[in-house]
Amino acid sequence: MQASAEYFDYLGKAQSVLVASDDDSVTSFGVQMRVPSRFRVIPSTTRRNRDGEEVAVPADQDRARQPRFARSGLPGLLGSWYSVVRNDSGKKIRGSSRMYLFGNYQRYRDRADGINVDPQAFFEDLVNELADAVGVAAPGEAEWQYEKVEKIGGYYIAAGGSSEVRDNHFTLVKMESRGTEYRLYLYPARRSTTGGEVEDAPAPDEELQFALLFVVPRKVVAPARLESGIKYCLEWFEAVTDVPSFDGPGDGGGSDVGF
Repeated sequence: MQASAEYFDYLGKAQSVLVASDDDSVTSFGVQMRVPSRFRVIPSTTRRNRDGEEVAVPADQDRARQPRFARSGLPGLLGSWYSVVRNDSGKKIRGSSRMYLFGNYQRYRDRADGINVDPQAFFEDLVNELADAVGVAAPGEAEWQYEKVEKIGGYYIAAGGSSEVRDNHFTLVKMESRGTEYRLYLYPARRSTTGGEVEDAPAPDEELQFALLFVVPRKVVAPARLESGIKYCLEWFEAVTDVPSFDGPGDGGGSDVGF
């Protein structure tokens, strides 16, 4: 009974700071996550294709979804969220915090199409380009921090009772510029930082990589609630890291990933 009460207490806390369901804007990339409740997805810009049909602009080419602080955009963008908060009078307004999801998915698609790219250089490229965008020196790998997070606060049960890993392993890269903190969570964590490699883990050149970026200004509204939302978001994050099959040309939108 005690364990059950603790679980429902945990569940209540998580549900109070996360949205009610997984964000379906990124599920086509094999990602399941609930974003902090203050965030709202930035919808795709659309354009007409050769057949005159309205189609979504891939996120990494969509200036409306790319971070405003990055003039040339950042690589591998999969999704973007802006924040909605309440001001002193209780009115809902657009907040200053932001959230982004990146991944090396498109690099694997490009390589399958014969383009000479290195999907596994994605983490380093993203860190370097983010640092350049915000005007700071890129943190060296010695400054990257390993973060072990218990899935669902330790209450995670894999589907079908499988022996799936019960923890999320991230590498945290932090930068600060002009009063704003940029927290980049790389997933899965660099194996050199995990303190032991899982025997059946896929080789690095067979793995999808993802990165969550939280942009947190110093004077953010309700900082404790945001911090709690980030904590639970990481605990509820799941992603398929197996590289999908690419049976034909695609537009990078993720609708035919082949998971």
